Amino acid sequence: MRRRQLLMALALGALSAPVLMGQAGSGAPALNDLARGAGRLWGAAVSSAQLDDPNLRRLLLAQVGLIVAENEMKWETLQPQPGVFRFTAADRLLDFAERHGLAMRGHTLVWHRQVPAWLRQLEGRALERAMATHIQTVMGRYRGRLDSWDVVNEPIADDGTGLRSSFWLDQLGETYIARALELAHAADPSARLVINEYGLEGDAPKSARKRQRFLALLRDLRRRGVPLHAVGLQAHLHAHGGGPTTFDQLPAFLQAIADLDLDILITELDVNDRDLAAPVETRDQKVAAVYGAFLEAVLPQPRLKQLVSWGLSDRDTWLNSAFPRADGQPQRPLPFDADLRRKAATGVIEQSLRRSSGTP
Repeated sequence: MRRRQLLMALALGALSAPVLMGQAGSGAPALNDLARGAGRLWGAAVSSAQLDDPNLRRLLLAQVGLIVAENEMKWETLQPQPGVFRFTAADRLLDFAERHGLAMRGHTLVWHRQVPAWLRQLEGRALERAMATHIQTVMGRYRGRLDSWDVVNEPIADDGTGLRSSFWLDQLGETYIARALELAHAADPSARLVINEYGLEGDAPKSARKRQRFLALLRDLRRRGVPLHAVGLQAHLHAHGGGPTTFDQLPAFLQAIADLDLDILITELDVNDRDLAAPVETRDQKVAAVYGAFLEAVLPQPRLKQLVSWGLSDRDTWLNSAFPRADGQPQRPLPFDADLRRKAATGVIEQSLRRSSGTP
């Protein structure tokens, strides 16, 4: 526990690297400096390969207080074959974080995607044993060194009618969620354990149904005393060509989570601009407006502890491969552009964090 507290203190207090001239903007405040004014951390997803770029590395050290492995702590990477663990890339990220006084999140232990084929073929007790071995081995290796873990990722069906149909649910039933959390707590009692989910933020009826089902899951776990410390909202947001994107229902949802004595983490924040058929400058303004509306909805919540963008620079976004634009242009969903320069979103994020923390 003392180790975790030390890491958090370093992350909140040791980021003194200058902002990159001409890239992050001369004299611009660091996002994490602004976030920590309200007792929070700003973080970003990163891969070990991205650390080879000295400019991106400097931007990370200037801007964030926390990192998370984008892919290198997922099952297919860590345990591609039964009992064969490959920790080199994950170790490199954690070494980087510890060397520079950054906190680090673990992502993710139990998910239905990015898993090896052999895992999907297991049935019943064999799958439960594999889950236990994976959680115990991975969390045991990093025990006391990570701030939090996404123990279960995306357990709710997209339509909000129930739990997601997956090999985990099919083979182990609904108890797989509680069992994973119990195993995680035993492996590292100091880690903040998280259930991470997407599609909970907007005002659409589908999001409302999913929020209600998610809350039902959380209430059941709390009633049963299952170890759970925080909820992760992925916040993969969308900018649309029509009216403004709204988050009017989100504050009440966050309060319902807080009422269960759970922290709230924004874990994968970005703004998809695939549907914006407009010049870059107009696209950037609309993306910035979505950031502003979202932050206005979440920042007043006292139990919000972290905000993590899913990447820091547009050149590294997953959206270009997962949701390419029809015009062939790259997406611009993150705080800094592909040349590591500030954009409209950067300024809006800074203004929102200033207002939240009372920073002049």
